[in-house]
Amino acid sequence: MWGERNFNLSGVDGDAVATTRDIVRILGFDSMTHYQFCHFVDIDRHYNEIIADVIEEWKRIDKNYDIPYFPHISIGWDNNPRFKEFRPGIVRNNTPENVQKALEKAKEYADSHPNQPPLITINSWNEWTESSYLEPDDLYGYGYLEAVRNVFCTDK
Repeated sequence: MWGERNFNLSGVDGDAVATTRDIVRILGFDSMTHYQFCHFVDIDRHYNEIIADVIEEWKRIDKNYDIPYFPHISIGWDNNPRFKEFRPGIVRNNTPENVQKALEKAKEYADSHPNQPPLITINSWNEWTESSYLEPDDLYGYGYLEAVRNVFCTDK
């Protein structure tokens, strides 16, 4: 679900076009989530600004789809380590504190949907070449993992 774009199911030009909602129905999906913020919002800005748009996307999906949506949180994005030349599209200020605030919003969303499993997806454990990882590092230590613990583990 990388965006609400049209799909040509026939493989040739013509009138056989379906939306993401049509594809979800045709394929019989019974739930949905995202994989990375960069697939559905402008990520070239402050993390907290991104989260505001992410929450709006959750609301839009909730309104327009009749299957459960599991909220997604991305840790960050900067895939410049993969390239020789600079590429725009870098999440800024994705500190453990800001990620914790985002996780709290995802938990609020999950808690407000008691008729579905309380599942939240997080990208990612070790996407170092995308600067999106939970693993400890030299900059924040265990900060991202502590953010997850702070939100989801009540017996600290």
